[in-house]
Amino acid sequence: MLDAPLALSYAEIRMSTKELPSSSVGCFSIVMLLIVLLFIVGGVVSSQDGRNGAGSRFARVSNTPLSQQPTPIALITPTATRTAATPTLHPSATASHTPAPTDTATATVTATGTATATPSMTRASHHAPVTTKTGMVQADAELTRNTLTPTPTVLPLPTPFGVYSYTVKAPILMYHYISVPPEDADIYRKDLSVTPNNFRAQMAYLHENGFTTIDFYELSLAITGKILLPEKPVLLTLDDGYRDNYENAFPILLEFGHKATFFIVSEFIDNGYENYLTWEMVHEMAAAGMRFESHSRTHPDLRNQPRDYLIWQILGSQQTIAHHIGYTPRYFAYPAGRYDEETIQILQELHFWGAVTTAGGKWHSFENRYTWPRLRMRYTTQLAEFADFVAPGDARHGLPPER
Repeated sequence: MLDAPLALSYAEIRMSTKELPSSSVGCFSIVMLLIVLLFIVGGVVSSQDGRNGAGSRFARVSNTPLSQQPTPIALITPTATRTAATPTLHPSATASHTPAPTDTATATVTATGTATATPSMTRASHHAPVTTKTGMVQADAELTRNTLTPTPTVLPLPTPFGVYSYTVKAPILMYHYISVPPEDADIYRKDLSVTPNNFRAQMAYLHENGFTTIDFYELSLAITGKILLPEKPVLLTLDDGYRDNYENAFPILLEFGHKATFFIVSEFIDNGYENYLTWEMVHEMAAAGMRFESHSRTHPDLRNQPRDYLIWQILGSQQTIAHHIGYTPRYFAYPAGRYDEETIQILQELHFWGAVTTAGGKWHSFENRYTWPRLRMRYTTQLAEFADFVAPGDARHGLPPER
């Protein structure tokens, strides 16, 4: 179809050139002939490309899977790329471990995220290092203070299991100052003192002769629940909360793995009295396994006092100590051993589990739980006398032979 129009055009061109001069016709004809030839060649080539292109494109569509066909740029839409989420630790509903996404160990997160102090029966290791007052024990205490959430709760009084309870023989030793009394000390200050050397000899004796120091919570449970105590139980108590209890007694207790109970006067610490413990010292000692119980707010004579005053002295001290150690103390030491029936009544109403006096004796029961006796350690107490104080006699595990 393209040949006929092209031939006609060529004839018309030849006819038109007859009117031109011969000299011009030759050049013009050559030029026009070249133009026509180029036009014809171009048309043929273009026609062949068109046929081949259509066939080629058709062949590609027919033979290529759709999934491999190129997608027009205008039709490409952004596709969401799945990226591994960065793991984030959240408090777990249980105290279980959260799987770590890497090989790096991660701390276990509990439901509350904070440590809550509760009474523990764990004995301190006698191998615990005691370097300085600001050493490892201090670091542990700092951690405890930073994470401690005091949550005092009212625990029920342990009551006898069955128709009777045990009467337990376990000496409760009573200390005050653990230091050399000053040269101008009066007879009371001197009598209430045990030198650090003597105290260390006494603690070494307990350690070397199979004694186990326990606390009042263990004593109550042994009496009421008939739970077997260690073969040779003994309780260590230190009254008033003097600073030398931290400076001298505490390192020795740690050295031999003994626990002790400190009856402290809360306002003496609140007011920052120089010769008494600080709350920072209490925190450190409590973190190391020592017990702290109430010895009133201001160490008064509690006899013949108004009810509100007794509550202020006893409950006030109990709440203050609970705020600092993270659990409610349940035992009380009567200041100077003075009390009356009204004092005992208040202790019962405030859910105290027991109280200690300054009267001598070794036997303790549920019935006399608010008047448990103790054995006074004096400046003049020698090691032989101390050995007699703690001797269990024929009792084993705090029980007489027939048990």
